[in-house]
Amino acid sequence: MLSLHFFLIVVTCLFALVACSVVWQQNNSTFGDNAILEEIKDYNDVPIPGISWVHRIVNPTEVTLDGITYPSAYLALMNGTPRDHPCRNLNAFVNSFLFSDISMAYFIKKYGIHLGHYIVCYLRNFLGAMLVYYGTSMAFHYYYYIHPRSQKIFSNRIKPNWDIIWDQIKLSQCSMIIYVLHPIVDEILVENGYTLCYYTVKEVGGWIPFVFFTLLYFSMVEIGIYWMHRILHTNKFMYNYIHKTHHKYNQAHTLTPWAGLAFDPLDGILQASPYMISLLFVPCHYGLHFIMIFLTAIWATYIHDAMDFNIDPIMGAKYHTVHHTHYVYNYGQVFTFCDRFWGTFREPDGPTGVKKTKEELRKVFNRRAGKKID
Repeated sequence: MLSLHFFLIVVTCLFALVACSVVWQQNNSTFGDNAILEEIKDYNDVPIPGISWVHRIVNPTEVTLDGITYPSAYLALMNGTPRDHPCRNLNAFVNSFLFSDISMAYFIKKYGIHLGHYIVCYLRNFLGAMLVYYGTSMAFHYYYYIHPRSQKIFSNRIKPNWDIIWDQIKLSQCSMIIYVLHPIVDEILVENGYTLCYYTVKEVGGWIPFVFFTLLYFSMVEIGIYWMHRILHTNKFMYNYIHKTHHKYNQAHTLTPWAGLAFDPLDGILQASPYMISLLFVPCHYGLHFIMIFLTAIWATYIHDAMDFNIDPIMGAKYHTVHHTHYVYNYGQVFTFCDRFWGTFREPDGPTGVKKTKEELRKVFNRRAGKKID
């Protein structure tokens, strides 16, 4: 595993890069007259986010590709035809909030149009992953461990200590460096037309096919994650060398909101792979696909907080805690359907992390044995 010093250096450099990019964008330069830009202005059918966002770019840098000069590095990414590259247009739109046109031009000129674009996407994803991880985890941390209600929560259970939390933060930060390569592969496949991903509801035939394929896609993802997770347990090699790292947190008091990304990076990539693989077989709206991946990071925080808030049939924290303490149950991600269907579902015996009396243990044993409880 990468050292703490290394990932701190990487994080510092990335934030410095973003800071420089923001400074570069302070000059209110504007585009001059340009035939390509004027032509794009007439595109009224460019899907959201459209193309007007290009006009807010400052310090535009000309880029010449195949003998054609573009007034902006971001326009060069799409060969001046954003209408024909809607997914890349969306990615460029999001990237433009973090990286100026000067930054984008630098990467394109140094690494080429495609590699430069995906390097910027990687940096964006890494920064986004840190924002989601630290932002979500800190919010949950405050609510469970600092807010006055925490006194009631931990009146009869063990509170996680800082050594455990710090270990999870270090592991998560190191894993993120490699883990965020997964969505890059996803974006490469989508942008280059290797998947069934579509961009507008019209492309898939209307709202009814949209709803149908969305439900089918999500079902395939849910089933795929269930079996990938289950294989990571049942295959001894994969468990011992990939998944075991995450399961060192095997008690309720070792599970915290900070544990959601505390895994071997290959573990995270394998469990997230159904999101990408399913796109090869089932159409899915790119924007919805993008949102699903984003929400997965927040969901990972929630199911590792070892709390009992849950609405069946959602695979919430109380069920996932059972998975961490018993290993062979509750492999699902969002719902309990797969575990119920394939016989790996298990209800918690009681409140999470609360020690049971001998009488309570006897009742649990009798209930599982099918005996009548007095």
